[in-house]
Amino acid sequence: MIREAIIETCSVRGVRLHELRHVQDHDRGHLAVVDFAQELPFQPQRCFFTYAIPDDQTRGEHAHRLCGQFLICTHGECHLRVDDGENREEFCLNRPTFGVLVPPMIWATTHLHSQDSVLMVLASQAYEPQDYIRDYQDFLREVKRVNERL
Repeated sequence: MIREAIIETCSVRGVRLHELRHVQDHDRGHLAVVDFAQELPFQPQRCFFTYAIPDDQTRGEHAHRLCGQFLICTHGECHLRVDDGENREEFCLNRPTFGVLVPPMIWATTHLHSQDSVLMVLASQAYEPQDYIRDYQDFLREVKRVNERL
């Protein structure tokens, strides 16, 4: 059975939810597809995975000034909280057919990782420490400055 891709928006500015195109084949196994040109507003420049996260720990807790990211929990589950300075939403990433696009200037945090969770992140840019905003109050100030310019 082939299921087509579905993309939805949410209340957090620019965040998009993706149900990926996937094939369910109970004889040979299942396949999930990310078509970069059709589903992502960037060509990934970096891919990384987080795994073996203790269940009481969080990851992320930062925003990027320029880097966009696409997150898929390929195994197990974790929760993703996104925040644009005004709106917040939380999603359970619990299947390899579901991804979330997190654009720049969105505060993102993952938590409630299952012991077997493997989170894959496709990033629009190579690692650049100066692109990170690691303090939430600094993030709010930068969001306010950006919004005042618009």
